[in-house]
Amino acid sequence: MPTWRNQSEDPRTTDELIRVALTELDLSDEEYGSATAALVALQFRPTREVLERASGLCRSATVDERRLGVRVLAELRDLEDVGAALPAFVAESMEVLLGLAGTERDGKVLVEVARAFGYRKDPRGAEPLLGWRDDPDDAMRFFVACSLPRCRSADNEERVIGALIELTDDEDDQVRDYALFGLRELEVDRDDVRDAMLRRVRDPDSSVAGEALHGLAMLRDERGIEPLTEYLRDAPPGRAFSYGLYAATAYADPRLLPSLRVLEERHGKRPALREAIQACADVTDAT
Repeated sequence: MPTWRNQSEDPRTTDELIRVALTELDLSDEEYGSATAALVALQFRPTREVLERASGLCRSATVDERRLGVRVLAELRDLEDVGAALPAFVAESMEVLLGLAGTERDGKVLVEVARAFGYRKDPRGAEPLLGWRDDPDDAMRFFVACSLPRCRSADNEERVIGALIELTDDEDDQVRDYALFGLRELEVDRDDVRDAMLRRVRDPDSSVAGEALHGLAMLRDERGIEPLTEYLRDAPPGRAFSYGLYAATAYADPRLLPSLRVLEERHGKRPALREAIQACADVTDAT
């Protein structure tokens, strides 16, 4: 995989990168190889030239050019502190993105704008996102759920949390999953947040149920213990399985030990499983 420095030092001109990036817009993750990752190279080139070219693309009459312009603006990053992944040109990019949010008519472009607000982490993005939470497009509601937590401020927190709670009941699995993740990420302890998580602990999608259980565990809500016991018994190895182990570790409750021991017999001494067992056993030892 290329490093950030490889990307920032790509020898191609900005115009060359834009031409290639337009051909990459709809590639799958498997098709999108490092050899042609022109979009990433543009995002790792936080210059005034790239900002102006991307802003110009957002005013294009061509949908794909507008989509590309938004994607570039979304992830222009400050390379002074790579580890912090700070966004570059926030004020300038937000002016363009907010303008598109109010005037754009193409759904694909607007989905990109919703995604971009999450990367810009600017509270001004919350207002259009809140207006899109009932959009008929699953992709739009997904990016609303992803982006809203990053746009929270003291002034909009109540509405952001309320919208995420609504989205935990969405018909789309991924929307519910990320709405629950967003509530956990915000670290807000409220009855309505706990109740939203509790409603999803037996969700038909195991990732959604696991995220709900993890959230309740982080809040130390006793109502999650029984469904977590069931979840640990039934969840197959994988991402969902990991959610259950994270939750068990957070609870550190000896009532979970029998289920964890069964998992150990079934799957062996996996590190995350051993950590969960140790967390729950330590409580038993202490008493």
